[in-house]
Amino acid sequence: HFVPNLANALLDNNKQSKQSKFNLKGLVLGNPMLRKKLDDLARIDFFFSWEMINSSLYNEIKKECNVIGENNYFSNIKTTWSAKCKNLTYEANLAAFKTDAHNYSPQKLFDFFRAPCAENEQDLNLGKQVPKVSTEVDMCIPLRVQFYFNLPEVQKAFHGNRTNLSYRWKGCFTASFNYNEADKDLDMLPALQNLLQQSIAITIFSGDQDGIIPTMGTLQHLEKLAEELNINLTKEETWSFSN
Repeated sequence: HFVPNLANALLDNNKQSKQSKFNLKGLVLGNPMLRKKLDDLARIDFFFSWEMINSSLYNEIKKECNVIGENNYFSNIKTTWSAKCKNLTYEANLAAFKTDAHNYSPQKLFDFFRAPCAENEQDLNLGKQVPKVSTEVDMCIPLRVQFYFNLPEVQKAFHGNRTNLSYRWKGCFTASFNYNEADKDLDMLPALQNLLQQSIAITIFSGDQDGIIPTMGTLQHLEKLAEELNINLTKEETWSFSN
């Protein structure tokens, strides 16, 4: 949500300001949350496409939860799933990761194929080297970032923590990130539409290992946006790496 809103704010400033102008060329969005209600359902499609849940559970979820589609999406209505729908999707998360309620790790949603970082910050304090992955995703990056930004010399260099807070800095995924839950449900397609109509280029990409914003959900959003703007889709293209 942050990038499209910031881009629109820059364009609004250009219209009002007589002096400072931002030369905005375009923006890039990776795994964007554009329509949360649909992204939630797309995650279930993702699970089923990878055979992480069975057809019986999948069909039951689609029957119970699929009451919100592209044509009845309203940005001012908070997502409300039935209790049965919530229970089924929770069951799907457990089944997808072959775990139970006691061992369930939401961190797995960010990478299906790798285990969460098994190290802790105490290891870094003791000088222990946390394994670094050079060719694939490093699941311990958030840990090292948190450790790094709590070093006194680093905070001094960044002019951070100048009020000597009594607690340590934490990233937004590990702390109680204070935001309005209802904002998650805001429809971001109008924000993108406004940018496109002002000739701002937008690149959107989504990988196939992220369970939070699956690829197929992103594609559905883009197709809807193209339809509303009467833009023709020229071709579907897949990028590859190492053949």
